[in-house]
Amino acid sequence: MPNFNRRFRLETKKMLPTLVTMGNMICGFISILCISNLRFEIAAWLIVAAMALDAFDGRLARMMKSTSKTGAQLDSMADLVTFGIAPAVLMIKTCANFPVIFLWGIGLFFMICAAFRLARFNVQKDEGVNIPRHFFAGLPTTLSGGTIAQLVILNQFVQSRFGPDVITMLLPFIAFALGLFMVSKVPFFNITCKIGFKQGILAMVLEFSAAILFFVITPELALSTVLSCYLVICAMYGVVKGKHLKKGYSTT
Repeated sequence: MPNFNRRFRLETKKMLPTLVTMGNMICGFISILCISNLRFEIAAWLIVAAMALDAFDGRLARMMKSTSKTGAQLDSMADLVTFGIAPAVLMIKTCANFPVIFLWGIGLFFMICAAFRLARFNVQKDEGVNIPRHFFAGLPTTLSGGTIAQLVILNQFVQSRFGPDVITMLLPFIAFALGLFMVSKVPFFNITCKIGFKQGILAMVLEFSAAILFFVITPELALSTVLSCYLVICAMYGVVKGKHLKKGYSTT
């Protein structure tokens, strides 16, 4: 019995990060089903929920020392579904004022860029490319898909209160730009590596408290503000630090 319990704990330890990754993929699949039923806001929030799961599964695997090649490949497949296919379909169905062929082309381009970025990362990881922790080369697929999702959420918020449908007129062009950023080697600052106990407990508590309060009061505006500020800061960072980017480096 003790041996059985130990084996059970070990298997559970290995499976937990995989279950979180599967949760990411399930969110993407259900998001696509919601889009087909014209439940755009729910679909967008599912993509946002998947962003949290995607941020958590890798850290959970490293913390439990249960990383594996199978888990890494599964994570990339989940990311393609949730942050490549689902946002592309969401953009196509949301922007009904544009010609269908145009929207299909933009959606296909976005999905291909997401797939290329994930494949590039997997290849370079297998080849043992040294990956610095303080920046990403190119916009991560998670943030690309999340940006489209948060814009759809913001559009629903703006429409319900003010009426004009401005965001959907810009969304296809934003999706195209996001695709270009994904396959580029423009450095995007990895803010998560700067958040932790090294900055001090008080500062960290204040940051998270302010973020939670902002999100509780206006989740639509909080999400848009955070991602928009991140993209602007990273664009400025890319202009200043782009020449220092290592040749061939990429990460998701």
